[in-house]
Amino acid sequence: MPAAHDDTVRRSGALHAISWRPAPLARRLLTLGGLAGAAAVLVRDAALVAVAAPALVALAIWVRGPRPAQVELTAETDAARTFEAASLRLRVCAETRGGTAGSYRMSLRPGPHIAVDEDLVGVTLGSPAETAWQLRPGLWGFWSSGLVAARVLSPHRAWVGEVDVDGPALTVFPPVTSLRDVPSPPHLMARLGPHVSRAAGAGIEFAGLRDYQPGDPVRRVNWVRSSSRETLLVNEYSQERMADVVVMIDAIRDVGRRGATTVDESVRGAVGVVRAYLTHADRVGVLAFGSSLRWLTPTTGVRHFYRIVEILLEARQARTYVDPSIDRLPRAMLPSGALVVCFSPLLDDVSLEAIRDLRERAHPVVVVDVLTGEHQRLRGPLDELAMRIWRLERAAIISSLHGIGVSVVPYAEISGGSLSWLRSAAAEGPPRGVAR
Repeated sequence: MPAAHDDTVRRSGALHAISWRPAPLARRLLTLGGLAGAAAVLVRDAALVAVAAPALVALAIWVRGPRPAQVELTAETDAARTFEAASLRLRVCAETRGGTAGSYRMSLRPGPHIAVDEDLVGVTLGSPAETAWQLRPGLWGFWSSGLVAARVLSPHRAWVGEVDVDGPALTVFPPVTSLRDVPSPPHLMARLGPHVSRAAGAGIEFAGLRDYQPGDPVRRVNWVRSSSRETLLVNEYSQERMADVVVMIDAIRDVGRRGATTVDESVRGAVGVVRAYLTHADRVGVLAFGSSLRWLTPTTGVRHFYRIVEILLEARQARTYVDPSIDRLPRAMLPSGALVVCFSPLLDDVSLEAIRDLRERAHPVVVVDVLTGEHQRLRGPLDELAMRIWRLERAAIISSLHGIGVSVVPYAEISGGSLSWLRSAAAEGPPRGVAR
């Protein structure tokens, strides 16, 4: 499925006019020459003139030397998108216009959640100059690679100018792990796919034996078992069908420490489920259920995987004043009988009503509880009582979901590299009083 990053180069840069000012070397020469000349006049010692003259002459020559008028500073990464903890290279190139620079001192101030493996400062001689850093993003999202600043020295190091450029923006995907034991959803489509269904038909998975009937192909006759019988027996096979899966994340409430909030964990878990079913050639859709309602209808393919992940990355940034409701979704978004995997902290009544609505529509629903921690700073008996009441309310919510056929799985149980926890979603049909 996806590699660590793609091969698209993302570049940012600009042509800057250089505003020159005296360099530290020029200021030192001026100070040395001025002090020596003043001392020669005060003490009337001609020997001090021999100390001041070379410094002032060198300063006069170097200050009048040629200087470039502009510098083009370009920063590019070797990938337009990458994954958490995956390294990518940031390359910075500086080239002058209208003259030659003596040297460059380029430094990098990394963007948020970006770690740098090497020294942040690089010094190069001549023009063009090039410096590179290895970046390692630590959190999924849309981030800047950083701010690149270049300090340009004139050929004789008498003048210095500073220019900077914003590094390319990075699209950082959550880590994708290889999941095994992908279970078959309870309801399968009438299309050829990887899952073995209960219905008999054309397939390669052996389902049993039955008596021969007129019209059965001869190649299906089980001659070994039929040799001891008066009637022929034929092999029966199970149909292989495709599944529809909709992954939903609840982004209405985002709680927890930064980097491990409920939305962070929801997106990481959702990406794993999406990749697992897309790898098995199933149709997968996504629903970002938050203050902004975003979705992609179920389909297949590698390109669809990246579209889904980009929708998930926008779950934290998108904010509107429209209450989310699954009634606003198109019919193709929720195919009949599609398995719904919802990642939610179960903290908002709107999302709970959406989960109940999905179950009433006869969808098999499994909820992953991403609220992994509790507030532990209890200062007194009232805090302990409030915490106990909150736990009881939460247990009542989970019990009510179980009562309508919704499975609730703690987030800690899904991190073992397997989707076996999804087998609990195989509820036998809709709740009572709901038609298929």
